[in-house]
Amino acid sequence: MKYFDLLTISYIINGKLYGKNIYINNICIDTRSKNIINSLFIVIKGNYKIDFLCFNAIKNGALALLLENYLYIYKIPQIIVNNTKVALAKISRWLRKKNFNTKFISVTGSTGKTSVKEISVNILKQSGKTLYNIYNFNNDIGISMTLLNLQYFKYKYVFLELGCDKIGDINYLSKIVLPDISCLTNISISHLNGLKNIINIILEKGKIFKYLSNYGYALINIDYYYYSYWKKYLFNKNVVLFSLWNCLYTKVFITNLNINIHGSSFILHTDFGKKNIFLKLLGIHNVINSLLSVNLSLLLGISLKDIEIGLNSCLPIKGRLYPIFLKKNKIILNDSYNCNPRSLYYSLIFLEKCLGYKVLVISDMSELNYMSIYYHKYIGILIKRFFNINKVLSIGKFSYLISKYSLIGEHYKNFNDLLFRIKYLFNIYDEIIFLIKGSRIFNMDKIINLM
Repeated sequence: MKYFDLLTISYIINGKLYGKNIYINNICIDTRSKNIINSLFIVIKGNYKIDFLCFNAIKNGALALLLENYLYIYKIPQIIVNNTKVALAKISRWLRKKNFNTKFISVTGSTGKTSVKEISVNILKQSGKTLYNIYNFNNDIGISMTLLNLQYFKYKYVFLELGCDKIGDINYLSKIVLPDISCLTNISISHLNGLKNIINIILEKGKIFKYLSNYGYALINIDYYYYSYWKKYLFNKNVVLFSLWNCLYTKVFITNLNINIHGSSFILHTDFGKKNIFLKLLGIHNVINSLLSVNLSLLLGISLKDIEIGLNSCLPIKGRLYPIFLKKNKIILNDSYNCNPRSLYYSLIFLEKCLGYKVLVISDMSELNYMSIYYHKYIGILIKRFFNINKVLSIGKFSYLISKYSLIGEHYKNFNDLLFRIKYLFNIYDEIIFLIKGSRIFNMDKIINLM
């Protein structure tokens, strides 16, 4: 944003301006940002003193404040609103609507959101300037912060990953983004603390299509196509289906798939020809994620050559089945970023195909609420019946059920004892691979740091 006046911003966010109607160059929420100079600083409530935060903002160059309560100690202009988070979202939505020549893409799903984002952005960058949310900035603050970048540059594409912890999240975020293309990776059990049951998950994830522009595109994995729940959102939309398994209704498919510890090779088939691809991201689930990204790219008119370059140049994502070669035949798979039943299932599929002594190191799968006992027990039985792995090492409140029902498990109450056992196995086997998996709150990545 360049030289917008405070009165205009007040009108956009239904706020009340106190003081002069000055012009500002930037809108900012971080006192440490270089964009704080000549800015309107938005105060988001947190664990800090608001007056001290505002003091730092003004000291660093802010010209005006946006708050929920007027601060008499500062004489610079102030805009007062009921909720600054909502005001930030309104400003972001306004900036989005001003960039009508930019293509806005959103993605959600129970698993695979970040991987799809990373793959897609790697392709989109080959064709034009691309904005996307970094790290896991996929809530209302993260989405709004990302869209604030529209103040400064013109982008060809904006790709936004939408997170969902509770009912209403996707609806709210989609209303901010107003996507031209909406993508759904899959539907599975996750975040039951907020979403309660699978029907709510289906309904909430489907709201990514609610604010999709008329005749916009909905990209949906056909294996999770709950049309009866979403049909009111998909009216006047173009539905594009993709799948690794069911190719009868898809235009993009693969053949000659080969998966190993270094990545996946396959032949990609499209209406525009075919390409040999080597994807450095591990696991069959990332092959599925890449199919979504390819379909998306083709809809945007990106060339098959740029798609090939984008896929082949993708790098493994830390914390998401990220391989660490401690020695030639001694490997850690760092999949510690997060864990739910489906993501664990796909990780086990990959672990089983690896060579050597195979060990699952697992903490609890969090946010399963009343289904926690069921799904931890279920994973244990699944391992016993269908997966050829050698050992399960568990830690946590519910993960003992995985060890117990797999019949190959050892449960630990103490992190140091678990680490000692891992190091022991590491030393006695010449060829061994550890899959480190768990929900984020358990910080399972600290095992890798201590190996």
